[in-house]
Amino acid sequence: MVWLLEDYYDMEHRAYHIAELGKVLEPLKIHYHGTMRDMPYDEWYTEHIEPTGLLPFISLVSRGPPNMNAAAITALVDRWRLETHTFHLRAGEMTPTLQDVSMILGLPIQGEPLCMNTASDGWRQQMENLIGMAPPEPPNKKDRAPAGANYKTLFADSGGKLAHWCWLKALTVLERKWSWGTAALAYLYRQLDDACRRTGTMGIGGCQLLLSVWSWERLPVGRPRVFNKRPWPHSENLNREPTWAYQWDTVSEMTNDPAVMYKQYTEELDTLTSEQVDWEPYGNMYHFGTAMGDLNPKCLKEAGFWRMRCPLICMWAVEYHMPHKVMRQFGLYQECPPDWQDTDRALHRLDRKQQRKI
Repeated sequence: MVWLLEDYYDMEHRAYHIAELGKVLEPLKIHYHGTMRDMPYDEWYTEHIEPTGLLPFISLVSRGPPNMNAAAITALVDRWRLETHTFHLRAGEMTPTLQDVSMILGLPIQGEPLCMNTASDGWRQQMENLIGMAPPEPPNKKDRAPAGANYKTLFADSGGKLAHWCWLKALTVLERKWSWGTAALAYLYRQLDDACRRTGTMGIGGCQLLLSVWSWERLPVGRPRVFNKRPWPHSENLNREPTWAYQWDTVSEMTNDPAVMYKQYTEELDTLTSEQVDWEPYGNMYHFGTAMGDLNPKCLKEAGFWRMRCPLICMWAVEYHMPHKVMRQFGLYQECPPDWQDTDRALHRLDRKQQRKI
């Protein structure tokens, strides 16, 4: 018999510590610095950014992120399973897929896997060669220097503030067409894999904009109120049009005690029924995406890849995309149980330092 829930993972899982050991855990942290608006963007970069496929995403995040809810996200993380790459809810399994990456972020799926050497030897000199500057070396050699980019990134670390400097390498090879969409989803899966086994005061990394909007669209738990959207600066370049995330441009902020709300969200997820879930928030087959008249065409361009079962590669992280487990999110019949696919413990043990040993 194949067991879906492995003791190897359970012994460290947050749910095990809560349900079996009776521990009271705090919500994970998300460092997104509130709603910092209107990051400056120079149009001079457009001709260089557009070939990379990142223009829709950059147009989106340059407006600043919406308010995010760490307590609600933590309640979801408690239900994440590494074996299936899905949230295990009473209503069934659910997970962000490549469909959500396209619709929410507008990132390209087609392209080469984002896989480069991440060795950190001489990183300061390499970073200076790439962008003309690098953080100074700390007086104490044991101190960690800030070797990352701005927090507003697809690949934030578990603190949410920094991203490893190696992502800059991919941006310097403009003639290569990278699959940023699969890389972003692989990295989010890996961060969820790690976060669901954190019982301390650490945070969760990855693209929290993707995870938050995915949750708000489908689940009523922790869903904020939506206020009037700020006007979008439309242009003749359709790649600058908004993605689906623009629907949540301005939302209310959760100002209650996070620890109290964390318990409330947990109870709400425990009683969530399938009737309360919006399985197809973007519309059905014949009206897909039509609720948003100015939707960026990039969001729909690669719909043919949304249900492919494949490994997602992001540098050292390799995670499987298994849409066959969440077919209701595509408006299709869900087989139960779905086909089993091993996610491989060896891949989950692989991190940036061990990547070089493969």
